[in-house]
Amino acid sequence: MRRFNVLYVVIPVAIWGLFAIFRYLNRSTASFYGVAENRETQINLDYPVTVNRIHVTQGQFVVKGTLLLEVTRNDLDFKLSELTHSIAELQAQDRLNITEIRGELGRLRAERAEKTGEILSEIRVLESERSLNRSLFRDLKSLPPPDSATNDGSPYTARINALREELRLAAEPFDAEIARLEQTLKIAGAPAQAQIGKLKKEIDLYHKEQARLKIYAPTDGLVGAVHCQPGVNVPDFDPLISFYEQTPNTVVAYVHESMILHIGVGDSLDVISSLHPSERCRGRVSGLGHRVVEIPERLRKIPEIKTYGREILVEIPTNNHFLQKEKVVLRRIATDTSSILSFFQSPFSSGT
Repeated sequence: MRRFNVLYVVIPVAIWGLFAIFRYLNRSTASFYGVAENRETQINLDYPVTVNRIHVTQGQFVVKGTLLLEVTRNDLDFKLSELTHSIAELQAQDRLNITEIRGELGRLRAERAEKTGEILSEIRVLESERSLNRSLFRDLKSLPPPDSATNDGSPYTARINALREELRLAAEPFDAEIARLEQTLKIAGAPAQAQIGKLKKEIDLYHKEQARLKIYAPTDGLVGAVHCQPGVNVPDFDPLISFYEQTPNTVVAYVHESMILHIGVGDSLDVISSLHPSERCRGRVSGLGHRVVEIPERLRKIPEIKTYGREILVEIPTNNHFLQKEKVVLRRIATDTSSILSFFQSPFSSGT
């Protein structure tokens, strides 16, 4: 009778146990590497500028509101000059129009005075002759005055009435035209003033644009790369300065493709410095990449072996002590503590 070797049982059980432990550890603890990143702000402008002066250097720490650089806009200066010239033209044209209206009013008043003056002069002469005749006939008591109630058809009275009607007809056209010009004079400057007001608002907008030509630090932080030099023309949207916040607030990491399904947006992760394990904080997954890419060599567990995974973004609090670009370990601890039992029980379950 052959002796049964117990190793035939122990070895498979041991292998299965190690495999179960490995699977459990792989599921319950997911660790991978990432890099702590400061939020970078590329400072640029949406119009071409000429750099006048740069007040900072690369790597310099600045507080919020520090003047970083000054630039000029040639097109802005040209537009301001053009608008100022347009306002001056409108004001000059307005003054000219008012002067012309006043000149026309003066001419009309002079013509009215001339025409009415001749008629009034004739009326005064006739009234004077009539008064003289009255005084002469008053001495002749036996005869009534020529224009008395018994002599209404006196030639003096008829002539004077005719002249007064002529005076009215002569003055009416002048009075109407003078009234029209006086009304025009009152509102003569209104259209020009409205247009001038519109141009002044445009000038105010350009002055506000000029204020943007002094670029200040948006927050406390570090000056990254300075992409320009004094006296150089920079096209629109080209970066002028890279600006970083003082402490990292994001971790860019790569999770191995075998663990992709174990990480989701909103998951909490322990973020630990790879060089100083005592430096750690709690992060939250804020974004996931949409494709599998090659993991950078620095973030591979075995740098010599190419591995692939998915990029993830992890938000971390700003009160951390990580350095920019510092390598960190991200670890997710599973909450299902009963899973290991199921792995150990599965080899011995009878199954149905």
